[in-house]
This record gives sequence, structure tokens and C-alpha cells, in this order.
Amino acid sequence: MDPIKNLISRSDPLHNDPAAVPDAEAALRRVTTEAPMFTDSLPANVLRFEDRKRRRARVAGVLTLAAAAVTAGVLVATNLGALVSAPEPAGTVVPPPSESTMPTPTPTPTPSATRTATATPPTTPVAAPATWTTFTDATGQATFEHPLGWKVSQEPQTIDGGSYNIVEMKNAAGKTMATLRLVYDVAGGPVCPDPKPYQTLDSVDVDIPQKAAKLREHPQGPSAFVFRVIQGDRVYGSLALADGDLAPQTTTCGLYNGILGPDNVPIAQFGDTVWLTADGKDAPLTFGSVAEAKAYMGTQEYRDVKRMLISLALHPAKTTGSSLRFVSQDGKASFVLPKGWTAKDVPVGTPDYPGSGITVSDEAGKTVASFQQTAAGGLGGACTQGTYKITELDSGASSLGNPWAVQRGVRFSYRVMDKSSLGQGFSYQLGLVDKDSGSVSDSCLMYTVVTGTPVGTLSFADRAVQDPAEPTFTSMSEARAYVEAPAYKKLKAMIQSLEITS
Repeated sequence: MDPIKNLISRSDPLHNDPAAVPDAEAALRRVTTEAPMFTDSLPANVLRFEDRKRRRARVAGVLTLAAAAVTAGVLVATNLGALVSAPEPAGTVVPPPSESTMPTPTPTPTPSATRTATATPPTTPVAAPATWTTFTDATGQATFEHPLGWKVSQEPQTIDGGSYNIVEMKNAAGKTMATLRLVYDVAGGPVCPDPKPYQTLDSVDVDIPQKAAKLREHPQGPSAFVFRVIQGDRVYGSLALADGDLAPQTTTCGLYNGILGPDNVPIAQFGDTVWLTADGKDAPLTFGSVAEAKAYMGTQEYRDVKRMLISLALHPAKTTGSSLRFVSQDGKASFVLPKGWTAKDVPVGTPDYPGSGITVSDEAGKTVASFQQTAAGGLGGACTQGTYKITELDSGASSLGNPWAVQRGVRFSYRVMDKSSLGQGFSYQLGLVDKDSGSVSDSCLMYTVVTGTPVGTLSFADRAVQDPAEPTFTSMSEARAYVEAPAYKKLKAMIQSLEITS
């Protein structure tokens, strides 16, 4: 091989000539002593000097671009997260866009920035879910859930020994959302000359039994939550519980919202109205179109009312044998009323000291006990003419589990005051007392009351204070024997069963 070509070939890092490594001294001697040998024709595997320089420059450029690309990729991944678009094919050069089409560059955050940009798209804020609570009506027959903060009012009543109620639900803004009616009977529906078409936009069956006898008399489909609309001059809608129609029509004068409910429970109407009429009178919901009504189903208000209605559970009123639980008109006091006895709400108190009251009568119509709760409070009086021996002949626990009742030590007590020395026999009182009024010590006064309640003073007794006309026993043995009398046992059980709701 030509010595010069051989040297050049071996000095090329991109070309590995298979020729043996020459002796350096021999090669130098030949170069300096022998006649030079040059040629303009180079083998195919030998590059010209200028080509080699250009090749090295291209290689260096490629390596620089690759390093820059890697660096840029790391920065982009750090600031923007994972890349989602496919990279350009390797070796492809993309011409730069013109100034008119180039997007506005986004400044790269510097290390001193307090916030780092993110490629994650903004999310729509989601409202925190409402906190729900469970409500049981004053009759103990209906239970359902509702959002915490909604206001409840009820009007319980007793008809022919049965317990009925009207419960109104308002949201935090005071808007009536639904009303539960436990009713004795149902009136007939509306009539009209021009029935209107209607649709059921939403329906969910509920697990509430239906009265067997009523079902045989008037066959119905299962009870369900329904959102129905009537298409009149506008679109009128209602959300409620209703029994299924086994032969539905395409038009109607009015849609009834009510369910049979289980045996031994009143008929239940739970929804925003009892009747949705074709003329839209008193319609709870009005829309411009069916599409608008369907859009309402996506609102939080719709979801809250639907969940509340679906959660309804119905069960017979609490009973003790053949007795029923009486509920006061304001729904705050209830107790087990013996069979044959009657109870009614009566006005008590004054404008300055308002209160609520109930009188209880036995089978003969004789008043045997009274309940009162008033804003007045405190015990008074002094014994100026001596004291008398007071003996407690019976006592028992109270059903009142309220914190104030526990703190005040509320219990049932039957006490006798011995006034036989005056020829007045043995007077007595039986009812609820607390740790102060129920003190058993010699005195000239007896009170059967509970003080320190949230509203003032409470009494549930045959009599709360002494009365000159009060009944008496002629002897202590007669007073003791009264404990075994049926009338006494009924009184004691009724008074012990008292429950108070806030």
C-alpha cells in the first residue's frame, strides 16, 4: 500500500484498515529517502480530506441536535408532564412556520417562580354532598331522610283512636319541597271537559307494602317514586309517591299522588302536591317544554327531593297491647293511652307564660290526669303552721331520656301526706317528679312537677299541686292498697310512657 495512503487511512477514526500496523522508523525512512508517489485516483473506501472535514462537521451537528433534543424533552416533561402527541419521524427537518402562523410562545417558568405551570385541564368545581339526617314523625308511623338544615313542621291528631299527621318539609331557604300526609280517607279526583296528555319522565319502585284488602278491592301496581308532567298550555310537573296504574291512559284531568301503604297504617300522600291537575292550578312545577322538564332532572334540588321521597318507610303506630300512643297537637309530647281512655289538647298558660296542655279522661269521662308544659318555673311556698309526714309508697323510672331529664333525675312517684291529725285523712299525688320536687321529707306542701326543662316547667300527674277538693284516703292501709288497683296501674304506665321531642 502507498505509505502516505496507509498513514492517512489509519489516522481516520471512521475507517478501520485491515493492513498491519507499520514500523514507525521504517515508514519515516521511506518517506524521507524514497521517491514520492502521488496519485489523483483514490480508492472508494478513502475519503478526500475536504469530504472528511464535512463529514465530521455533519456528525458533530447531528450529535449536537440530538443532545439539544434530549435536553428539551427533559424540560418539557418536567414542566408539562407526559407528551401525548407522536414525535416527528427521525431525520425529518420541519421548516419553521411563518410569523403570521406561529403561536404566541409561553414563557418557561424560571427556578425563582413560586408556582409551576401544569398541562392538566381545569376541572369543574363539584359541590360538597349535603349531610342527611333521619326523621320520624310524631305518630311513629313514618320515617324518611332529608338534608340537614331543612325545616320540619307537623300537625299530628287522633281520630277515632287512630293517629294521623301532616308533615311539611321546607328547605333552608323556606321553600316547601314536599308534604307527607297520613290521612284517614281520600276524596275523589278532578273532572274536566278537555283532558290533557301526560308523561312519566322518571319512575323508581319503592319497597313499601300495600294494604291487602284495598289491593283486592282496587288493584294497583307497585308503589313508586314518579316524576310526571301534564302537557297543557304549559308543561306542569310533580314529584311524589304514587301507586302504579294497571290501565294507564294517554290523557288525564288530574294525576293523584298517594299510596295505599301497609296494613294498620293510614293512607300516605308524600310529594309536592296531592293532585296535579290538567289546568295547572297550584302546580308545584311549571316548564316551558318537556325538554326543560327533563333538564330539571339534572338539578341538585330534583336529586334531593327524589332521595327524600324514596327513603320513606311506613310502619304501624307503637302500641302496648290494645293501647295507642297519643300525640299532642304540636307533636312534642306523646304517651301510651289506655284502651277506652281519651285525651285532648287544651289551652294553658298566659301570653306572658305560654304553654301546652292535655287532659286525660277514663272510660267514664272522668278527668284522671293532666299534662302541662309552660314557661313558668320554680317552686315556692312556706310552711307557717307546721309540717306533715310524707311517705313515698311507689316509684318507677321514666321513659324520658332527654339529657335535661337525666340531669334533673326525673322519675315516677306516688306519695302520701298524713294529715289525719287534723281529721283530713291522707292526701296523695302521683306523677313525674325531679330530684327537688320529689324530695321525701316532712312538709306542708307537695309538688308533682319537673323543673329545669328547656321550656320551663313540666307536669304529668293526677294533680300537680295540692287542692282543697283533692281526694283522700281514710287510712294508710287504704293508700297502700290503691297501688294494686287497675286504675292506678293504668295511670302509672301512661305517665311513665311520656316522651318529649324538641
